[in-house]
Amino acid sequence: MSTDQSPETEGRPAPRSRRRQLSVAAVAAAVLLAGGGGAYWASVASSDGASESGGSAAGDGQGDSPPKLALDGTATSARDSGKGIAPGEPMGPRGYRADGHLPDGPKSAAVRIPGYEVSRAQVAKLAEALEVEGPVKAREGRWQAGGGQGKGPRLTAERGAAGGAWTYQSGETVPLDADPDPAPGGKPLSAEKAKDAVRPALRALGLGDAALDAGSPVGGTRTVTASPKVDGVPTHGWDSTFVVDDKGSVTRAQGSWNETRKGEVYPVQSATATLDQLNKASQSRGGHGREGERDNEPTKIGDAAFGLSLERSHGRPLLVPAWIYEVERPGGGDMKVTHPAVQPEYLKPSKTSGHPSKPGSGDVGAGGGKSTQAMESYQVEGRTLKLSFWGGVCDTYKATAEESGSQVKVKIDAKPKNGKGKNICVKIAKRQTAEVKLDKKLGDRKVVDARDGEKLPRK
Repeated sequence: MSTDQSPETEGRPAPRSRRRQLSVAAVAAAVLLAGGGGAYWASVASSDGASESGGSAAGDGQGDSPPKLALDGTATSARDSGKGIAPGEPMGPRGYRADGHLPDGPKSAAVRIPGYEVSRAQVAKLAEALEVEGPVKAREGRWQAGGGQGKGPRLTAERGAAGGAWTYQSGETVPLDADPDPAPGGKPLSAEKAKDAVRPALRALGLGDAALDAGSPVGGTRTVTASPKVDGVPTHGWDSTFVVDDKGSVTRAQGSWNETRKGEVYPVQSATATLDQLNKASQSRGGHGREGERDNEPTKIGDAAFGLSLERSHGRPLLVPAWIYEVERPGGGDMKVTHPAVQPEYLKPSKTSGHPSKPGSGDVGAGGGKSTQAMESYQVEGRTLKLSFWGGVCDTYKATAEESGSQVKVKIDAKPKNGKGKNICVKIAKRQTAEVKLDKKLGDRKVVDARDGEKLPRK
């Protein structure tokens, strides 16, 4: 289901038709990430006027000069299937190079802010489509259907004003937070039959018109990725994914209700100008090549479409105007890469940009694979602080606190479960909590993020 179209996107040139079909292996890489970062999730882009709670100052897009858009990682971070690419000409060899003319796109576009108050009836409709039995019950911060006594199929959905994300697992699979079998037995269904198997759930979600890709099979399973449009344009990273077994049953799934609200409107660049920024960002990271690619050979961009890319800043979802490029890699294995299309002068690194790795990126920090997790808020129970955050299911999290007379500095370290960041992991993000026990009660001391000294809101 697409949201309403804003005036800023009306009349934009339609993206050119695809010249080539992306390889199923490349699509599968976007779903089953060969990295310990877990899920790729985004967070709200905060502006110069953002509140201490981390809320966005994005408004209705009025005014001539929007606030700068703060993104985690870096304000001009490139993203691909998990490994960097070296800079392109003229900055250096083996960068991204357009194979022909790329489109200009619109002059401006709005960010879109996810967050949706999901009703019990909507969860019940999705539960019925996924054959989850039992009533939908309210739990802390979420709806849950099934999974009684830890058994049987289970559907959970985040609720509240910032809700909308959901996860599902059948009773026959390993828990979502465990390492799945990368190659279960059986003969996988055909791509078309796998797509048919997920259509009831897509209709329940209002995603009947989403673009579907059946990916490549893994053992006896096939992953179907549903990519919806938002504001009339394609999205990257804002997918719902379904793992279908050889019998046509959905065994694991995750996604979001496709509801967003309009944020600030930003001037945006053409696909060619954005490609230059992507190459510069690759060079600034000291990008590296892929095994099997020839030195000094640039990676070709076959086409580009204007859309929205899921990014992160301060712990909540944000869809950012972006160009989605179709990359024709030397030796095959085509894929998509994205880069924010917002003009660089309206971008800035967020205060969390020291985060050494992105969930789902496959990269690890300099400290041997451990990274620091962005936090949303905290609760107090006696001497225990409960820290809320969005995190992937393939990492383990540990909260620590440094206490003084006036404040408590907290942080959450994330580490791949296998310690190496090489497990195959389903792309799922969910709101989680980590607890830390203080030496004494919090009292009137403030709780601050140890990374940047910013005060955390009390939930």
